Amino acid sequence: MMPKQYKVNACLAFVLAALFYLFWQISKHQPALSQVNAFAEDPYDAVGSFGTQLAVFTALLSVVRAYRPYQPNKVLDSQKVHLVRAEYITCLSVAVTLAADIVAMIRYPSVWMGFPAGQILAALVVGMALLTALIGWLIHYATRESRLPSAHHRWTRAIGISLVGVLILALYPDNVPQSVPGELLTVVVGATLFIASVWAWGMAISPSLETHGEDFIDDLVSMYRWLKAHTGHFSVLLTPFEKTLGSSFLRPLVNWLNPRRHTWNGILLFGIFIGVLLALAEAIGEGGLGPHQIGRFAVLATVFAVLEGSGVVLGYAFLAKPLGLFRHDSDDKISRNVLFRRDEQ
Repeated sequence: MMPKQYKVNACLAFVLAALFYLFWQISKHQPALSQVNAFAEDPYDAVGSFGTQLAVFTALLSVVRAYRPYQPNKVLDSQKVHLVRAEYITCLSVAVTLAADIVAMIRYPSVWMGFPAGQILAALVVGMALLTALIGWLIHYATRESRLPSAHHRWTRAIGISLVGVLILALYPDNVPQSVPGELLTVVVGATLFIASVWAWGMAISPSLETHGEDFIDDLVSMYRWLKAHTGHFSVLLTPFEKTLGSSFLRPLVNWLNPRRHTWNGILLFGIFIGVLLALAEAIGEGGLGPHQIGRFAVLATVFAVLEGSGVVLGYAFLAKPLGLFRHDSDDKISRNVLFRRDEQ
């Protein structure tokens, strides 16, 4: 099992991600704060959107990897590194987003300065920044003895990418997002700057360990087998799920979606699915989804699916290996069989 401090750090990362999500939602949708929100427009909003998603995902990944069952004395150094790196990336997702928010507030001071709500928004940004720094330091302090030295060029690369990102955000033309193609380009620019910055700092703070441990599928399988072993007689309710997933009808589809065998199929569909869900939430938030709004929703869902799918693919390309999400296995037998065997711990 993971050391206690690693579990505590995972919980802290989860709390940070949850508070950051609330901060982002409140600053966008609370009436008074939304009026003084200098980072409510793209590319700053795109950074915030992908920042909250990545922070929540890596925080959940940290909790799963910290608390999932491991075989006795089988927690490898690579698994600890992947756990700590997920915790760091949670903090970095928040930090990079807050940096973009601060750039927007410096660029557009008239939007928020001189207003009581603007002072509250500034205080929230400062508070989130201090909390992020505190949790990041706690993670660093708890794992300082197991950290690997980082090459000088990694720090230089991270600083260089960050400076370029700040310049682009500070000088990005206001008229570009006024057209639909310009808006799409602006979102892609924001997502690219965010993911590249998080990746660069993550690789500087937590260098790669060239060994392979268990991946996210192994994490989920371990959690599933633990759940099945601890549900007693109710475990029989899981039998239909296992039979369906292992049926000859679904097996080709499962194999096609398996990221161990086909890297991009399932990832791209996942991004599109999340984009459609976000479009649905946006449509409901703007007054519902009536019959006369189906056409508008179809356009909105298409745009969201393209943008979210692009962001997910970009994030996966940068961060899948550092996070140890899925190892490559062209003849993956584990994902087909291990789910249905009892844990031999």
